[in-house]
Amino acid sequence: MNFYGLCLDFGLVRHGQTPMCRDKIFLMKIFLFKTSIALFSLLLCATASAVNYPYTELILKDYDQMNSQVQARIKKARAIPDKDEDGSRAAVEILRDAMKLIFSRPNTDNMVAKLTPEVRRELTAYSAYEDTIASIAAEELGLAKDPNGTVIQRGSAVFVLENILSEIRAEAANNVDFRKTIQRIADAKLKLAYDVVKERKSRSMFNTKSPSDIAQEILKGLPKTEKKN
Repeated sequence: MNFYGLCLDFGLVRHGQTPMCRDKIFLMKIFLFKTSIALFSLLLCATASAVNYPYTELILKDYDQMNSQVQARIKKARAIPDKDEDGSRAAVEILRDAMKLIFSRPNTDNMVAKLTPEVRRELTAYSAYEDTIASIAAEELGLAKDPNGTVIQRGSAVFVLENILSEIRAEAANNVDFRKTIQRIADAKLKLAYDVVKERKSRSMFNTKSPSDIAQEILKGLPKTEKKN
């Protein structure tokens, strides 16, 4: 909203009139205040969306350390009043972050299966589990393809996608939303960059197959969907 629009909103002028000098000062202060709040909100959103968890750090954490971080997020989400839509969205975003944290850790010791159930129950209570999985997958596909991301950021995104596929593949045959997420990962035709492949090989324990290829293999094993006439 511009300065003149604020004057109209506050009833200090009518269309075609010019505000008084003292009114200009008052409205200018309001205009600057609103502008600063808007910019601050944009900064918070950008910061929140940019949170990523390096797999190189998470792989060093044992179950108790990971579970402690997950439980802290669950506790924080539960503490938010969810009587209105804003409260529910805030709680879901915190739980989404918990799920993203879990998925960012390489699953060499089957820890994902131990950490996800409670977060899943919390998200399901908001009817947000499938949507959360889909949104994380979409975000990580973008990050995995981002040439400006570091090798660790892109590598972590690959682990997130691998863990998502591992988490939902067993239910995909009977869950349309999960099937769509797998299809989206397959359709992305993600190719692992050379530096990501090199990084994974240097740690010897990680395969270098693209999540898109894994997703395609999962889809081939699913029953064919019936086409509607």
